[in-house]
Amino acid sequence: MQKKFKFTNAKLKAIAAHDKNSASTELELTDDSDVSGLKLLVGKSGSKRFLLRYTFQSRKRSISIGKFGDIDVITARKIARKYHAMIAEGIDPKVEKDSYKTMPTIAAFFYNTYLPVIKERKRSWDKDLQRFRYFIEPHLGSTRFQDLTSMDVLQLQQNIANTKYMKRYYAPSTNNRAIAILKTMSNYALKMGVISNNVALPVSLLKENNIRERFFDIEQTKKIIAAALQYKNRYIGAGIAMLYLTGNRRSEIFNLKWGDLDRDRHTVYVPDSKNGQPFTIYLSDQAFNIISTLPPVVGNAYIFAGRVKGKPISSVRTAYRVILENAGVTDFEGVCFHTARHTVASNMISSGKFSQVHVKQQLAHRSIQSSERYIKHTPASARNISQGFADLMDDPQPP
Repeated sequence: MQKKFKFTNAKLKAIAAHDKNSASTELELTDDSDVSGLKLLVGKSGSKRFLLRYTFQSRKRSISIGKFGDIDVITARKIARKYHAMIAEGIDPKVEKDSYKTMPTIAAFFYNTYLPVIKERKRSWDKDLQRFRYFIEPHLGSTRFQDLTSMDVLQLQQNIANTKYMKRYYAPSTNNRAIAILKTMSNYALKMGVISNNVALPVSLLKENNIRERFFDIEQTKKIIAAALQYKNRYIGAGIAMLYLTGNRRSEIFNLKWGDLDRDRHTVYVPDSKNGQPFTIYLSDQAFNIISTLPPVVGNAYIFAGRVKGKPISSVRTAYRVILENAGVTDFEGVCFHTARHTVASNMISSGKFSQVHVKQQLAHRSIQSSERYIKHTPASARNISQGFADLMDDPQPP
């Protein structure tokens, strides 16, 4: 068989496997073209791969180019010419390639370098981990960090925007949180010298509408609480009912522990909150009764025990939707776990019995401004306010 000829895809495809009785492991063929040193190695199993043999600083060297089939002859020659150009510039392509292999992928940098840092510095690091695993890693995890481009980041943003979850597209805020991770992580990689440019920086975040308009009235809230307490998993049902009874955040309720419950005072202590300050939840009779009827799970310190040993309830989106459906909710536009918090605040104000100060205390806000954005008056409350002020005008003047 002729071992030197001009490679074509058809000729290489027709070459049979190397003789199994041969003393050599692979059959080596040479491309008779303007690209010197380009080889094709044919294995006994029929595998075929391109190789470039060259001399660098008086030493014979070789570098793998790729498998035939994964790349064709034209591509192999193109890569070989690139390597020859590097050699002409005094760069050993094999050393350069081996050095490139040691450069971290985006996933490797996140898990090995970035994640340990944010675990120490950021309270919500677990949210970043979840977003990275769900949004970023499937698309960019295997990409070498130094190869990341602004177009890659923009494409990721578009992919997230065009993805549906539970029949709804992800909100701009969800999209922005994922892109923000890439921006911050790239900035950290830049400081460490892993990359030379933060290519995520030029990608603008999407415009968000942070005003949460959706909330349930008192009657609908009662139905939701009742449906929650009838749910098959009593810990999940009780946890969701507590959201609508207290207005506290999901993480604050789901992470409550038996050791922080004061049965005499009907209170439960929250040592860790979003604003960084601990606070006490004063339980209503109904809320206290819900907790009191839950049997503690052996080996689990959490009141709302999850299925995983020693952990609280966590993935309850499906259960939440079932509970809402059982309560008669048919329109899910704008409904999320935060809707419960919004519902409590709005109904407190709409009742006319509570002020913004009361809302601030109930929701454990640090400032009154935080409470104001949750307040949405119902038409009935707006009418009562208007009529109440008019009644002041009708009052007889003192003599």
